[in-house]
Formats: sequence, C-alpha cells, structure tokens
Amino acid sequence: MTTLLPVNRYRIAVTAGAVALSLLATGVADASTDPGYRTHRGQPLTVTARQTVVSHTAPAHGTVTRNQDGSLRYTPAADFTGTDSFTYTETDAVRLYTTNLKPLAVIGGVPVTAGGYGSSLAPVPGSCDEYYGLTDRGPNVDGPNGVKVEPLPNFDPAIGKFRLVNGKAVLERTIPLRAKDGTPYSGRVNSQAGTGETIVDLNGNPLLADPDGYDSEGLVALPDGTFWVSDEYGPFITHFDRNGRALQRLSPFDGSLPAELANRVPNKGMEGLTVTPDGRTLVGMMQSALQQPDLTKKPGNVTTLRIVTYDLRTHATHEYLYLLDDPKTNSGAVSEITALSNTTFLVDERDGKPEPGAYKKLFKIDLAGATDVGPRAGGYDGAKGGLLVGPNKATIDAYVGTDDTKTATADLAKVGITPVGKTLGVDLGGLLTGLDPTGGFFGHDKIEGVATTDHGRTIVVSNDSDFGIDSVTNTAPPFQLHAKTTPAGTQDDGEYLAIDTRKLPAQTRTVTVTVQVR
Repeated sequence: MTTLLPVNRYRIAVTAGAVALSLLATGVADASTDPGYRTHRGQPLTVTARQTVVSHTAPAHGTVTRNQDGSLRYTPAADFTGTDSFTYTETDAVRLYTTNLKPLAVIGGVPVTAGGYGSSLAPVPGSCDEYYGLTDRGPNVDGPNGVKVEPLPNFDPAIGKFRLVNGKAVLERTIPLRAKDGTPYSGRVNSQAGTGETIVDLNGNPLLADPDGYDSEGLVALPDGTFWVSDEYGPFITHFDRNGRALQRLSPFDGSLPAELANRVPNKGMEGLTVTPDGRTLVGMMQSALQQPDLTKKPGNVTTLRIVTYDLRTHATHEYLYLLDDPKTNSGAVSEITALSNTTFLVDERDGKPEPGAYKKLFKIDLAGATDVGPRAGGYDGAKGGLLVGPNKATIDAYVGTDDTKTATADLAKVGITPVGKTLGVDLGGLLTGLDPTGGFFGHDKIEGVATTDHGRTIVVSNDSDFGIDSVTNTAPPFQLHAKTTPAGTQDDGEYLAIDTRKLPAQTRTVTVTVQVR
C-alpha cells in the first residue's frame, strides 16, 4: 500500500463547504488541479490529513475508509484506471482516538465489542496522555417481557488504562474489580439493592442476585494509585486499591451516604463521580430525580437531581440540587461530573439519541451559594425521602413535580432553596452535528465520560458503546443478539474525543483529493 503526505498545500485542491464558509475567519487557499496522488491499478493508498478528518465523500471509482490513526485509505475499484477524486473535511478543534480490541465474544455471528470502557473517564495522575476508563456492569440488552439478557454472565466490571496517541486509544492495563475477599464483582443485580429487574442468560436461565453485583458508572483515580468508583445499584461508592480490590464502601443503607439516595430509579443511580483538585472531597451526582414515595410523576420528567459531597478526612456529607434543562422537552439526564476547581465542575447532560441533532451539553456549575439540602438541613428526614418542604412537608422531587426549570427555580426559592449555579460550557451535540451533519463523526448515543487535565481548556469525552449490542432479534431462548450500529453504519465501539475549547466554534476546511490510477 502506498502512503503519501502532500508536500505542500498546492498538491491538493482546497474548497470551502457550507460549514467552512460560516466558521472560517480567513480565506481559503486557491484550488489546484494537480492530481496530487498517484497509484497503480488495484493498489490502495493512504491519504494523511493535516488535521482531524470529520467526514469524507465517496469516490466514483473506489472506496474510502478511515484508518485507526485517522488517515484515509483509498482503494480503487478492480480494473479501474484513470482519474478519481473525493473530498474530506477536517478541523483542528478536536482529535479522535479509537480502540481496536479483540471482541469479548462472537455470538451467533455478532461480535460483543471490547471497547466499552467509556462509562467514566479519569486522568491518570501525573500523565498528560493517559486516562482510566470504566466499564459498566457489562453487556446487557432488553429481552422479551421486560427481562434483561446478559450474554456474558461472568463479566467482571473493570477499569482500563489507556494511552491516547496518534489517533489510537491503546489499552495498557486492565484492572478487574474485586470484593475485599478477592471475589470478582459481577454485573448481576446486587442482593442488597434490588432493581426489580429479571436478568437471564442467552438460554433464558435466571441469573440470581449477587452480593458483589456492581453497576459501575463513576470513576476517580487518586495519586496514591487507588480508585473510588460509584455505581447505580446502591448507589454505592467503593474505594479500591491499585489492583482493584475493595477497601471501603459508602452506602445509603449505613448512613455514610444520605439515605434518600436509595430511592434512585433502577439503573439511574450515582452516574457521575469526581474529586476536587485539592484531593479532599468526593463529589457524586445522581443520573435522574429520585423515585420518592410521595412522587406521583415520572421521575424522568422531574428536574431536581442530587449532588453529594463526601469529605475524605472528616466523612461529612453535603447535598445540593442541580436542575436539569427541562427534561420533559429534552429527555435529559446526567452522565458525568468533572471537577474544574474545588467548587466548580463540568456536568454532562444528555439524551439517549445519536447525532445529528441530539441533546448533549456540558454545563459549568458552581456549588458556591447553593443550599445544602442534605442531612444537616432543618426538616431533613432520610427515611421519608430527605429534606421535606412546603406546607405538605413533601419531598423536594414531589414538591417540584414536572415544573419546567424556570418554574422549579422559582418554587424552590419560595422554600429557601437555591440550586447550584449553571451556565452552558460546550454544546457538544451542536459541535458534532456542525462538524458532520449526517451524524457520522463521533455519532454516539451515550456520551458518558468527561475528563480534563487543564481546568477545562481541553476536554476529553468518551462513549458508552453498550459493547456493540442493543437488543435480541427473537422472543424465545436461545436469544440471538443484534448489533448496535452508529449513524456511520459501523458497529458501536469505544472512542475518545479531545476538544480544544480555545478553538471553538470549530473551523473546518474541505479538501479535494485527486488520484491518478495507472
């Protein structure tokens, strides 16, 4: 295969597309008719862009695919000779890193992809290009009659250490999670914190609840090599040693976390976890409103979410309210919280849809000035759902109900509650749709990991790929898996996107590549 890098800008033709015209502040280089690339009949060649390729067109007489390092591979059609061409669009505002791991299994011809470490993301302390990723409870899909199907019942949730280099997310180490006695964790429902789910294997056999069942979702990596991981079952926050063995667990059932957190919606527990830069305070965030005993509305339509802080020295907890951006309209929930300072954070608020046009935004929030609604507040009763407010002594979630965000803010002010301050940081959905209106570039439905090593100037996000499966194709066991595909038509797998916020709004340029096939 021939690999060619244009020697200068005049060996390729440069044209401006609609997106480039709206964003570029400078002119576009003059077009050139120089063929630029040459290859022989049937011989592929590699086109290396100067920036990150976000989309490309199809040539008339061949195919173009993306290599893992971000370059493009052009393959002429069999027996074709002559002149062919295609275009690609590039930007310097983002950098894409992809995984390329052997599948966990291939079942009925469907790969269970192995890159599913994007449920959370944390920088490796002291490194500028390494990150820890986190799996969730493992491969699972909806089955008939409301059951969950787990094709790999012995899956062990794990932390993965990745290096992001040359367009590749290279897995350097895997750290399986273990109980204190060394028993592997599983993705089965935790016996202490039921979800009401029935989980079966591919043959329809029920999988019993497990005291070591864990649906890991949030990740913190400390300089001493240990980890804190939050989950959706308890929700629990567990401290692990550098090899993944549990040391300590925080729980709403023993008073170490606010008791009302146990009222989490199944599979919408403590989705986000971070630590303040001073290393003193864990900050966890629930994915959705709580399923309170007095709440008569659908929790997914309620705007109030809990942020819980835990002082690692004094063990004191505080609790604050975050208001979703009109969840009835945007179908939003929270997937991550990431510290920028000791009081400011990025919050990943998203829907469950892929691009184009999905709702995925990173908000900057500030805890300073927010009201503590946790166990220290007057009128708090954890057994009844936390802080009780209003004339009827309702839980906060029931008091607000399905108010929109503006109305909820006003209603909370009437009872003396100020939510955390919130401003838009990055419209991630708008950025991705602007880069590729077809949704083909990083067009994932679940963007769940968010990390930064420079206080938010560069933000790295990751996707929960669901291990590349999304359903079963039949209604009776043995069940056949269905592959989950992205808008680009490929099976979903783990990817990481680094965003340079100093270069937003993103500028793009469209390059025409002309190939002479001899």
